[in-house]
Amino acid sequence: MSKPRGLPHLGLRLSAAKQFMPLTAVIVATLAGAVAEFVLMLTMPWYVYATTGSAFLSGLALTAQLAPPAAARLLAGPAVVDRLGLRLTAALAAAIQLSCIIVVAVLVAVDGLAIPVLLALLALVGAAGGVGTLAKDLLAPVGARYVGVAEGRGISLSAVVLTAGQLFSPSLGAFLAPFALTGLVVVAALFAVNALVAGLALPRGMEPEPVRAASGYWKSQGEGFKYFFGNGLLVRLHLTLAFVEFLVAPMNGVFLPVWAKETGAGPGALQALASAAAVGGVVGSLVAVYVVERVRPSVVLSVACGLIVPQLLALALTAPFPVMVAAWAVCGFAGALILAETGKLSYGLPAEEFRSRAKAISGASIRAGSALGGSVWGAVVGASGLTVLIAPAVLFTLVAQGTVFRKDFRAITPQVDEAPKERAEVKEPTG
Repeated sequence: MSKPRGLPHLGLRLSAAKQFMPLTAVIVATLAGAVAEFVLMLTMPWYVYATTGSAFLSGLALTAQLAPPAAARLLAGPAVVDRLGLRLTAALAAAIQLSCIIVVAVLVAVDGLAIPVLLALLALVGAAGGVGTLAKDLLAPVGARYVGVAEGRGISLSAVVLTAGQLFSPSLGAFLAPFALTGLVVVAALFAVNALVAGLALPRGMEPEPVRAASGYWKSQGEGFKYFFGNGLLVRLHLTLAFVEFLVAPMNGVFLPVWAKETGAGPGALQALASAAAVGGVVGSLVAVYVVERVRPSVVLSVACGLIVPQLLALALTAPFPVMVAAWAVCGFAGALILAETGKLSYGLPAEEFRSRAKAISGASIRAGSALGGSVWGAVVGASGLTVLIAPAVLFTLVAQGTVFRKDFRAITPQVDEAPKERAEVKEPTG
C-alpha cells in the first residue's frame, strides 16, 4: 500500500514552519506590541480631548506615552543585553504594560479616572514599551541568525511589520476612539499576546547568555555615549529622525483631533485618512524590501523625507478632503521607506560591541523628539491653529535634505551585512 504523495511535502512544510518559528514569534510579538501602542497613542489623547476640550492636555497625554520611553531606552542599553537578556526583558515589559492598561480600563469603567492618574499610568506603559521595543529590535537580527536567515532580512521583516502596525493602527484607533473602554480591552488583549509570545514561544538558546559587563553599568553607559557622539554620521542621522518625529508624532493625537473639530469631520474622516496611509504604507513596505538593498540610503531618505511634507502642508492649508487623502497615502508610502532604511542603518552602522548602546541612545533621541512634539505642538496649535505648520514644513525640508546629501552620508553603501553568521541545522523528515 503506497503512501499518500502529499505527506512528505506536508512534513517538509511543517519542518520549515518549526525551523522558522523563533523568528516568526519575534515578528508576531513586535506586531502585537506596536499595534497596541499605536492604538493607545490615538485613543487616549482623543479621550482626553473629548472629556476636557483641551488640545494642550491632549498633547500632554501623548507626551506621557512618548517621553518615558526615551529615558527608559537610554538607561536600558547595557541592562537589557548584559543583565536580563532580550527575551525576558521583552516579556516583562509587555506584562507591565498589560497590568497598567487593566487598571486604566477598570477606572474608566467605574468613571473614576482622573487625568493625573491617567498620565502616570500612560507614562509607565510608555517606559515599559521603550525597553520592550529595544529588546525586540535587537531580537529581530538575533532570531534571523538563529534560524539561518541573514540578519538584514530579519531587520527588514521587523521594519515591515512595524510599518504595517504604525499605518493600520490609526484606522483601528479612529474606529475605537469614541469607545474608550472597548479600545482599552483591545489594547490589553494585544499586550497579552505580546507578553505570552515573547515569554513562551522564544527558545532559551536563541540569544547569548546575558552577562554583566566587566566595566560596570555606568562606565558601560559612558563608553556608549562616547562612541555614539563621537560618530558625527550617527548623530546627524538620528537628530534628523528626531526632528521628523517632533513634527509627525502629534499627527494622530493632536493635529487630527483639532482638524476634525475645526472642519466638522468625524471619526469616519479620520478612518479614511488612516486607511489611505495604510494602503500607501503597504505599497511602501513592499517597495522597501527591494529598494533599501539596491539604492543608496541618501537617495531613499531624500525622496521619503520630501514626501512627508505634503501631509503637513495639507493640514496647514486646510486642503480639500481628496487632497488630504492623497497626502496621507503618499506619507504612508514615505514612512515605510524611512522605517525600513533607518532600521538597517541603525543596526549596521555602529560597531558590534556598541550596537545595543548605540541603538538605545538613537531610539531615545527619536522618542524624545516624539515626546517634545506632543506637548509643544499641543500648545502651539491650540493657540495659533494649524496654519502655523507651514513654517516647520519648510524648515524640515532644509534640515532633512541638508543631512542626507552630506558627503559622508552619500558614501554609505546600500546594504547591511547580509551573510548570516550562524545557521541552524534544518532537518528534513525521513521516510
